[in-house]
Amino acid sequence: MNSSEKRANYSYLINTLIGISLMILFRFIPAPEPITPLGMEIIGIFIGVIYLWTFVDSIWPSLLGIFLLGSSSFAPMNQVLMNFLGDSTVVQLFFMMVLIGAVVQSGLTNYIGRWFLTRKVINGKPWMFSFMVLLGVFALAATSSAFTPIFLFWPILYGIFKELGYKPKDKYPTLMLISVVVVALMGFGTAPFKDGPVILLNNYTSLTGIEISFASFIGLTIPLSLLSIGLLIVLMKFVLKPDISLLKDVSVEMFNKNPLPPLNVKHKIIATTFIVYILFMILPGILPADLPIRAFFNDNKFGFALVMVCILCAIKIDGKFLADYQNISSHHIQWSTIFLIGAALTIGNALTSEGTGVTPFLKNLLAPVFEGTGEFTFIVLILVLGLVLTNFCNSVVVGIIFLPIISAFTQTMGVATEPIVSIFIFMVLFGAITPAASPFAAIMHGNKEWLDTKDIYKYTTIMSILMLATVIIIGIPLSKIMF
Repeated sequence: MNSSEKRANYSYLINTLIGISLMILFRFIPAPEPITPLGMEIIGIFIGVIYLWTFVDSIWPSLLGIFLLGSSSFAPMNQVLMNFLGDSTVVQLFFMMVLIGAVVQSGLTNYIGRWFLTRKVINGKPWMFSFMVLLGVFALAATSSAFTPIFLFWPILYGIFKELGYKPKDKYPTLMLISVVVVALMGFGTAPFKDGPVILLNNYTSLTGIEISFASFIGLTIPLSLLSIGLLIVLMKFVLKPDISLLKDVSVEMFNKNPLPPLNVKHKIIATTFIVYILFMILPGILPADLPIRAFFNDNKFGFALVMVCILCAIKIDGKFLADYQNISSHHIQWSTIFLIGAALTIGNALTSEGTGVTPFLKNLLAPVFEGTGEFTFIVLILVLGLVLTNFCNSVVVGIIFLPIISAFTQTMGVATEPIVSIFIFMVLFGAITPAASPFAAIMHGNKEWLDTKDIYKYTTIMSILMLATVIIIGIPLSKIMF
């Protein structure tokens, strides 16, 4: 074992001991008013599991947190376990991963990516080429997984860079590879049926009993994302100014050298199934309120991913099922995400339950910060705090912490909560700067061949500030229109 491995093992042991100590010993700290002893017990579990998620692992800390919560005075173990993996959000997330896995496994994502790269509008136009690449990234991230466009477009860009004469860590390749991750994060936060947004939207519903319209959410996030992508191109072209002289000969022919085969029946059925799923998720926010069918779609939306997976697993073409469930479950179900989300929702809901006193404590603690602020100032402060914290902690956890605070203060101020919650969720899922911000940021920091760490921090910070400014200037008034 070399010295770096020894340091890594030592760091793992120390951080594990710190996290477990927080989970077990925090309860013995005297509880400040109005937090109860139960509240201190759950706070300790929550802080400890966040620490372990950040510095150690995501799977076993989630399981330990659930065990300690079930062993606490909060609720019986049976109830805690039911909430952990029986929550409708977790079940929906599981089947949604299978459905998206079927899309990826079929190769449909390759066709989507190729479509954006074979538009004649890119011929001889470096910045139009850059825009189309990022537009393709966004489309894939919003409809499948944010990992998909990163792993699809990065290799494509590597080949283009090498063919044109760019070297690793040159400015244009650096900016484009970072922008792919940044735009993938935009797509990650855009679609309300994706794992990040759906978890926070459902958490808000469980806190308040109010459901946020998926149609209104998309009406807010898609324009914001497309505008941000356009501004990102403007930023690179006029402010950061990389050398694009090698791109003057970029053309569609570069991507048509190895054409894909025509779409087959399997591709078309899977694509249709996925489009139908998206429509079913959006319909409750589009259909008239007095239409009986709207209630059906609204009441059953958590089961639509399940029934689509059922259809794909039942249909055979040429002796093979459309969705190879065993293969998909091995490669596309991210159990670490499922365990983390299940634990975050279960422990987070326990943390903000009435018997803990945590919500009134946070309200009293933050009252001086928000005291006397207007609605606009409150939204800006929430967005800034959310963006800063999400770059050091799990974004979903940050969202779960802030949602009850937003709900409490908006009720006090007498303003609509849904626009603020929607815009906050979109912003808080944008964790791009540090490796701890998101798994997508961690992938970027791990690309040592093409990216320099200092460049990652520099450009992701600039792009995050641009995103924040766009959300504040355009997103706040747009949210008023959409809700």
